[in-house]
Amino acid sequence: MSDSDDLFGEEPEDMKQFADDLERHRQELHERICDYMNEEEIDENYVAHLLLESAVNLRMAAYGLYVENPSVAGLKIDLERMARELGEMLRAAKKGAEEYIRLAKEERAKLEAEAETSPDKEAPG
Repeated sequence: MSDSDDLFGEEPEDMKQFADDLERHRQELHERICDYMNEEEIDENYVAHLLLESAVNLRMAAYGLYVENPSVAGLKIDLERMARELGEMLRAAKKGAEEYIRLAKEERAKLEAEAETSPDKEAPG
């Protein structure tokens, strides 16, 4: 393992590649999760809970497997770090809430209009 906590390396190309890889993995994982939700007919709230639980378990596993000398105190510190990271993500989501709701309403209106013109489609709701 590297001694550095810098995920991006020192070169701008490394940061660009990291960002590109992150977006690709995010998209592929999202598609797989959506496919699973559709196959199993489970809703977003249930899946969100499962994913949060899985994220915590994965973080704990990563700590236990990859830290040179894992400890209870160290794991607790890492979980606190994760809580701060999640807090930052939630704050960013709250800042974008107005735009998200605007786009969601537009998408719902499009789906409802399609459902009205096509009898074999269902409207959301």
